[in-house]
Amino acid sequence: MKRGIWIIAAVCALMMNVACLNGAKKNTPETVTEQFSKAFYTADITHQYQYSTKKSDFAIKQLQKAMKDNPERVKEMQDSKVEIQEVKVLEQTDSTATCVCVAKVNGQPRSDKWELLKEDGEWKVTLVMP
Repeated sequence: MKRGIWIIAAVCALMMNVACLNGAKKNTPETVTEQFSKAFYTADITHQYQYSTKKSDFAIKQLQKAMKDNPERVKEMQDSKVEIQEVKVLEQTDSTATCVCVAKVNGQPRSDKWELLKEDGEWKVTLVMP
């Protein structure tokens, strides 16, 4: 009985350590760029909002409106196979970063450059339209 409790305690401790490590790694410019890119390539509006700045809301709403006009294309994008090959930080300061995401979307090469800002202590992609 005591041995079972120790095993459960050890497993819980290990899971907490892994969760902490993943949380620390989760909000880097590279990770946010990768997650946003996946959401962008697959027309995942919910995650686009999650990984972008508040000022980007207008741009995402415009994308959402355009998607309503072309539901076949949206379905095609949602079914896309996305393989992120590399994410590189080109420039970074304490509050800004520029990243490039190199991917294959349905086997086709794709490279996109994203600007990121720190907002409320977290990295976010900025999509402010001119």
